[in-house]
Amino acid sequence: MSLRGITGIFLGVISLIFIFGIHLLLSQYASGSAGVSMLPISFFEILIFGVTFLYILISYITITLINRRRRKKLYLRKWDFKAKKIRRIYLIFLLLGGIIIYFLMANGLLKFLIPTSLILYGIAGILSNKHTFGATAVMGIVFFILGGLAILFPSFAFYMWGFAFGICHIVYGLVYYKKSGKF
Repeated sequence: MSLRGITGIFLGVISLIFIFGIHLLLSQYASGSAGVSMLPISFFEILIFGVTFLYILISYITITLINRRRRKKLYLRKWDFKAKKIRRIYLIFLLLGGIIIYFLMANGLLKFLIPTSLILYGIAGILSNKHTFGATAVMGIVFFILGGLAILFPSFAFYMWGFAFGICHIVYGLVYYKKSGKF
């Protein structure tokens, strides 16, 4: 599992598209002017959950397929210790994040959804750094800081989310490409 090169760039682009779509749905629902605003809140929550699940699924499949192709070219084993450890770390934080976000939503603390996702992803990046060759800890720290800023400035939370998941992954992929000349 690696977000180096083309994988990071693809994940960043997918993230930007997803975040823009969620922001569009939420703003249309809040304005009451679009067809989506006629949905009952429970259906709208299911729609948002479905879009989020689709994003996670597409991201995971993209990362897995690109890394599988890269590992095959390099004649590497499919599941080495580091890849298993990284997948476990991110899976644990994905499940933990899902549980925490569910409880935040159930208690009406919606303004903490984005900061929580940024902080948890940042912690996962910091923890997985010892199993990667890149600057995963630096990216994790950036996510963690942006999560804290999203708590302090909730009106900019979507922009911080887009910057973190979109721009940071694209930059991470480009930096690796520039260092090695390989995607």
